[in-house]
Amino acid sequence: MKKVLLSLMTLACVSTFAQKIKIKKDKINIDETEVGILDKQKQVYKILSLDNRPIFSIERKMTSLLNGSTVYWSVLTDLNTNKTNEVFDYGENQGLSFERTIIASVCNDKYKFISSAGIDEKGVTEFINGTPTDVEKVFAEANLKTKNLLKAEYDAMVAKNIKVENGTIYQKQEVYKDGKPVMDYVVIGSVSKENITFMPNFPPSLVYNVTSIYYLKNNQGKDERYTKLLGGWYATKTGYSNPTTKKNIKNEIITWDNKYYNLRGSISGAEKVSDAGLEKDDLNIFGSENYLPVRVVARLLYNGYTFEAMK
Repeated sequence: MKKVLLSLMTLACVSTFAQKIKIKKDKINIDETEVGILDKQKQVYKILSLDNRPIFSIERKMTSLLNGSTVYWSVLTDLNTNKTNEVFDYGENQGLSFERTIIASVCNDKYKFISSAGIDEKGVTEFINGTPTDVEKVFAEANLKTKNLLKAEYDAMVAKNIKVENGTIYQKQEVYKDGKPVMDYVVIGSVSKENITFMPNFPPSLVYNVTSIYYLKNNQGKDERYTKLLGGWYATKTGYSNPTTKKNIKNEIITWDNKYYNLRGSISGAEKVSDAGLEKDDLNIFGSENYLPVRVVARLLYNGYTFEAMK
């Protein structure tokens, strides 16, 4: 179980047990076979047998982690004993169908409580009455891992004598002034803020693009300015999905060579500090968009991306 929980921190979506899910007039169909009834009551979905016997319920929840990813999980309740346990959502993406998503969360390669063979009453009862899933511990460990990574990334940036100020990326290098070598900050790149519309009729999305800036001698021996896009951070990118997780792009860096890194933009005012796993001192970094350009640059440097003018 611990191995499964730790794998959540990487936020990898594992789903190979794909089944065709349909909901027709509250009837649950798996691979064209009716197996049960879905009874919605407010935000709780009850799973009933075909003869209307209550078996268990599903209450879907969501948690945003500090690395920028969103984790979906559900509380399962045994409708005979009222005992509960939690499951993480390993289900395959069901698009805009919330009801199919609910079923997919308990109908996949990890949790096979519902399949074309029917409802596994014994299996779901044993799970709910078995070892409790400590979701809060998993979230806390994942957030601590993110904070430690952030510090390591920032330390790596400082070790390279790089800083980000007002959208400009500098590195302290040895330069000559008045014929003497001195250490001074040299521009090596920029971080530009844009609002881009990726699909018609959808609102624009916040994007931070990181660009390398460098100079080469042209045929006349003069310095000519060049730029290279290293990557961009996207609040959202409507119409696009991460090819690894199959999830919509949200709070992610996409590099020039199509690698993806989760990086949360900021903490919303509606979130409590304790819920986010933060201390008050962390809010300057995680709670303010002003620190986002620094974190994006640090993440790129930490993962081996370089600026042509770096030394």
